[in-house]
Amino acid sequence: MIHSSRIFLRSSSRCLQCYRRSFATTAAYQDAETAAPPLLAKFRTDMKEALKTKDNTRLNVLRGVLTEITILEKRSEAIRTDLQLYKLLAKRKKTCNDAARQFQSAGREDLVSKENEQVGVLQGYLEELPMLSTDEVVAAIKDLIRWMQGKGSNPRNKNKALRYLFQEGGAFHNKLVDEGFVARTFQRLVNELPPWDQSLRERRAENGDLQIAPPA
Repeated sequence: MIHSSRIFLRSSSRCLQCYRRSFATTAAYQDAETAAPPLLAKFRTDMKEALKTKDNTRLNVLRGVLTEITILEKRSEAIRTDLQLYKLLAKRKKTCNDAARQFQSAGREDLVSKENEQVGVLQGYLEELPMLSTDEVVAAIKDLIRWMQGKGSNPRNKNKALRYLFQEGGAFHNKLVDEGFVARTFQRLVNELPPWDQSLRERRAENGDLQIAPPA
């Protein structure tokens, strides 16, 4: 009787451990799904629709994208932000454009057409991602320039300013934004500033060199 009770207890303990592992795995998967960009869920829905409508171009594009995302997850490089997803889609679009040019040179118009169709699908998804507007970019840069001036730091220091904008906690960290446009806008705005007063550098000795985090 005692022997049977011990077997039951060991069995129950193993079952409980299995349940806990299963629950933890499920919770982690749900957390990952929640953290992922909303467009990923749309990919799966669109793939089912493409199967029904026999839209082979969209189906092939989505299969390729989702396969790459799965590979990245296995490498612990899962897609978690719109910016990461944008870069992945943009990379695949560039690959298709490069292939189209090669097929064009080889006179394979049939393959050029297929690549261009895939480019169209990828571009459609790229346009669905929420890129920061021009007004939001300008406002964030102006906030940073005012903050740098208040700290006695030369706002014309482009490299430092851009580093603060894109670093963790910065206004553009993990945000979908055209980096080239940011750089050009920053340069235009600082060119409109009056000449930098070199005497303000003395304030750095009192306040430190941008020790407080810039505006997010």
